[in-house]
Amino acid sequence: MKVLITGDRGFIAQKVKERLITLGHTVVGYDIIDGNDLLDRASIENAVRDVEVVYHLAAQADLTKIKDVEDGRVCVDINIDGTHNVAYACAKYNKWLIYASTCCVYGNVLEHPEYEDTTLPNPSELYACTKYAGEWIVRGYASNYGMPWTILRFATVYGEGMRQALGVSVFLRQAMSGQPITVHGDGTQDRTLTFIDDLVSGIVAPLSRPQDAQGQVFNITTAESVSALKMANDIKTLTGSLSEIIFVPQRNNQTFHEAIDVSKAKRLLGWEAETSWEDGLRKTYEWMLSQG
Repeated sequence: MKVLITGDRGFIAQKVKERLITLGHTVVGYDIIDGNDLLDRASIENAVRDVEVVYHLAAQADLTKIKDVEDGRVCVDINIDGTHNVAYACAKYNKWLIYASTCCVYGNVLEHPEYEDTTLPNPSELYACTKYAGEWIVRGYASNYGMPWTILRFATVYGEGMRQALGVSVFLRQAMSGQPITVHGDGTQDRTLTFIDDLVSGIVAPLSRPQDAQGQVFNITTAESVSALKMANDIKTLTGSLSEIIFVPQRNNQTFHEAIDVSKAKRLLGWEAETSWEDGLRKTYEWMLSQG
């Protein structure tokens, strides 16, 4: 198929592009780095018109860049208005829209595990709010105009090519340079950290099962939760670092616990994460060593 990927220069999207090409698909990119703006509706329409599937991965996802209210406005513009333009174009030309959401939409829910269709999301910060709003924009256009859609809620992802703002990257760089490893709060907050190769497999899985994938929301994550403190200790052990683990003030709007159900993706898409935290961390460390 001919597939459009928004944000194709990003960490995850580059890996998705490589996998899709390997699988024989034709891939078209759309990224602000190349002058392609999500807020330019005419440009989006032109890009969507001639493809069969749109993976909407572009977003302002780096929480370190959403610190003040002006940053927040930009985040909303990109993640909500940009998603609106993509959904509008897909609905207008009846293209299958596969929307990249996030497991962060669950936030601090009271009951675990979190299920796609029965857990009411409770996002704890603006980024997650914008992604949840995007889900309903997609579903709204689908309900009114018959647009085929799939929503994928991504886990926190790590591995080769990861952004430096990610916790795994921060801790590894601190440990490798002998600096203190800075853990927020008491370190008990946890995440279902998912290795990039597994995530990419989950992202492309819907294309092989469109009848099962369309009209559905999927958690694309490992079932294994890792606390920030365990992450720090495991990284210190793996690297042989003498770095001290120190505790710094808790991050504002923290999500404290993730325990996410992954049975739906296994049942309908035939996908589940295969890489353990131990193996994924080792592969990531080896990659970082290779970078010098």
